[in-house]
Amino acid sequence: MNTPTPKRLLVHLERQGALAFITLDRPETRNSFDLSMGFALRDAVRTLITDPPRVVVLRSSGAHFMVGGDVRHFDTLLKVSKAACAAELEQLISAVNEAVIGLTQLPCPVLGLISGSAAGFGLSLAMACDLIVAAEDASFLMAYSAIGATPDGGGTWHLPRHVGLHRAMKIALLNPKLDARQAQDIGLVAEVVPADELQMAGLAMAHRLANGPVAAQAGIKRLMRDGLDHDLQTALEAEKAMFIEMSATSDFQEGVSAFCQRRKANFGVSV
Repeated sequence: MNTPTPKRLLVHLERQGALAFITLDRPETRNSFDLSMGFALRDAVRTLITDPPRVVVLRSSGAHFMVGGDVRHFDTLLKVSKAACAAELEQLISAVNEAVIGLTQLPCPVLGLISGSAAGFGLSLAMACDLIVAAEDASFLMAYSAIGATPDGGGTWHLPRHVGLHRAMKIALLNPKLDARQAQDIGLVAEVVPADELQMAGLAMAHRLANGPVAAQAGIKRLMRDGLDHDLQTALEAEKAMFIEMSATSDFQEGVSAFCQRRKANFGVSV
């Protein structure tokens, strides 16, 4: 009797203490995205929403972060009925949309580690992270219009908020490939490091975040993201309410005491 071959995991979720790692694992296709991978990413994010860590690290196996959708699979979809094609794309994009929304709504920082190419949905997914550390060999490309498509995964929402409307239009319409330094210069990337130091640098930043004030970091993320759609008065009221809420936390008490005592604050459990 033949033993069924275990289904391969295309997205891995693992916990290491206060950190959670989401790893895209389809390196033979440069982590191009298909329906199975979309479901796997969505399910990983759902799991984290039920039990958030202090920090999420989003990374990939292989030389490239993600080159976008699996265009060869798109070619096979063109050979079926338009209704069947639309139905599968509906499933895929709905899954990745849920994952993107989940990452932005998690109460903890999401750190993206980008090496090689982040193109198409790879770029959209990277922009859903709160911070990006990029290897010097990383490149960023919108890519959608090159195949006659429009962006998904929040690309048209995040990009103009990162770089401004006119620059976002240029990136989306003309598809210039940005290297890591260019991406940093226009605000897409927080830090650029040598390729062989990416994992180490990312882990160091993740631990630094994990040792920070959990409630305050969640509040900062929420204020920043909500503030993109608020007028100044609404943002000021939200900041006031959040500051008062934070004043009741043990981290605020520790931070104030540490400042007055001229020592380093110890926020929660060290990791």
